Amino acid sequence: MPALPTEAIPAAEFLVRHLYRPITTAAGSSYFAITETENPGEDAWFWNDDNAKILELMSRPEIWQRFPRETAEIIRFVRSMCHGPFIFRRVSAPRLEPAGKEGSVTIYRHSLMQLKFDLQRGAVVAGVRFHDERSADNLMLSGNYIEFTYRGRRFKRPVETAISEIDAVQEGHQLHLRHSGEVSFTPYWQCRRLGRVAYTYIFDARSMLFEVEAALDLDGRIQVSDVVLTIGHDGLGYCFFNNIVADTSPNVMPLFRARKPAVSRIEAPGGTYYAIRQAHISGDALAIHSMPRYGQRLSGIEAVVETAGRFSRVIARYEFPGQQRGARLVAAEHKLITAGGFYDRIADYAGFMRAAAAANGAPQAAYDLSISYDYGVTINALSKCFAVCAAGISPEPASLAEELRSFVDQYLDYYFELYVDQHEQRPNAIFSRELAFVLLGVVTMYRATGSADYLRRLRRLCDVLLDFELRFDAAVGRPASAFLMRKDSPRRAFVDCHSAALLALTQATRYIRDDRLAATIERGLASYGLETCWIGGTVVDTVSALMVDEAGERRTENAFWNFKAGLTLRFFAALRQSSDPALQLVAARQRDRMQLLESIMRDQLERSVTERDGMVELRCSVISAETNSESQPWAMLGLVGHPWD
Repeated sequence: MPALPTEAIPAAEFLVRHLYRPITTAAGSSYFAITETENPGEDAWFWNDDNAKILELMSRPEIWQRFPRETAEIIRFVRSMCHGPFIFRRVSAPRLEPAGKEGSVTIYRHSLMQLKFDLQRGAVVAGVRFHDERSADNLMLSGNYIEFTYRGRRFKRPVETAISEIDAVQEGHQLHLRHSGEVSFTPYWQCRRLGRVAYTYIFDARSMLFEVEAALDLDGRIQVSDVVLTIGHDGLGYCFFNNIVADTSPNVMPLFRARKPAVSRIEAPGGTYYAIRQAHISGDALAIHSMPRYGQRLSGIEAVVETAGRFSRVIARYEFPGQQRGARLVAAEHKLITAGGFYDRIADYAGFMRAAAAANGAPQAAYDLSISYDYGVTINALSKCFAVCAAGISPEPASLAEELRSFVDQYLDYYFELYVDQHEQRPNAIFSRELAFVLLGVVTMYRATGSADYLRRLRRLCDVLLDFELRFDAAVGRPASAFLMRKDSPRRAFVDCHSAALLALTQATRYIRDDRLAATIERGLASYGLETCWIGGTVVDTVSALMVDEAGERRTENAFWNFKAGLTLRFFAALRQSSDPALQLVAARQRDRMQLLESIMRDQLERSVTERDGMVELRCSVISAETNSESQPWAMLGLVGHPWD
């Protein structure tokens, strides 16, 4: 079995030789970055937060000197994914292909979405796609109707019951779906033909933006008036959508909130953007964004609440006032699904959609316009790059240091504005892991500059991070606690969040005198224990973090995935190396437990090492076949750390 690496360059070289690849963006700009895995199959995903994690490793001076061009390119890619306060999540090379059938439902795999459709029933389903359990059917496009007036009477005809023809055609990067049929109605006991309705859906492998068009060709033999076409959103209750916002609502207040079961009609005359969203703001909050096409104006929205507090259906209404005979009426929208965002910034999302719509058809990659889960790792990575540049030990010109400092300061301002300063009003916006890495970045900036502003920010960040600690003193016979992923998390202590928080607090004690920190760190240490996993027929001994739920039951979350073990080892190393007298006493009291836990995790990582041509691959887990863009840097940093920790 290969030994654990003691130097960082072989692990970095593996990333450069096997995962470093080109990607071309919507504007035709070319970048190099690290793809998710060496063998991605048909998915060439480039995660911004993972590239930031890799950048922290690459910013070690000996690696940066060895791979100056590659490190500079990753810096360029990470910065390119940042637009105002938005740090976008990932980008993908184009992919669009059939993925099978489930009964009458056809499945397609898009670059960053999963698509399903049963056109005979008038149903098209889209959802953001991942490589784990986060994939979901976020939206069903269905539930449409046509409204009109004929000879003084108002009629409403469902679209789905009229479907007689369907068509699904892939043309290069685009998938065109269509269902159509004749619409009739019965005024005064006599069946009359209204016209022919067709719904068309266009998905493009080069974009997360997709189009929906409703077209009605009216019969020239009758005259109707005040026609309404709709674009329906169904199946919303599954994802707990409960707010509608639009550019017509004042001061970005919600246009409508789901409350008691009811059918509500909301006026939105002149709307050019609306979104159906979850109420909270965070890195995993969902939203369906819509922008009328061809300069059309939304007239209103119908919201159906069947279960209190969440929408069942939301139907956009497009009105064609006045008398109509033999006309072709069209309502169309560009749509976008995001799984994390700053959804109060309505004008920004409308701008992103306009830009994406204008770029459609050009050679490009598909951007996931969700915000990064790990906002903090970008701040931390570029802080490390700044510190190395400012110390004059990088191969880059001195001017890069000031660019990086300006960037870090800008995104710290954004983080405080959108997260920290809103913590009391929006306690679930922050993930403790992302917050921990913001704190680590600020520690680095203060160490490198001595600026009092960073010290002020550091104290505030510690206060907020301590708010995520949950104590359960009596449960294990001694004071213990664990850090929640976020404030409304179920009582589980995910090892990565717990260890990242303790690592950040440990590093903060260098510059902050606060008796709470050492006490919290020692309570957090008491949460760790040993756990044996049986996965895929393989026994894996690892470490877990304990949490006690409201019923007093013990719950654990383990470090089976190596990136979690790497974060925990990094915390242990920081604690052991701390110069703070209080933490030195904690490390001395906990020495035997830490040595035992550390030996288990180091053995886990050692069993995950693959050596290839002098390079080192730290696989995702003991039983995994390969590493990925998150596991390799965090596991390696757990073994060798960073000189600017």
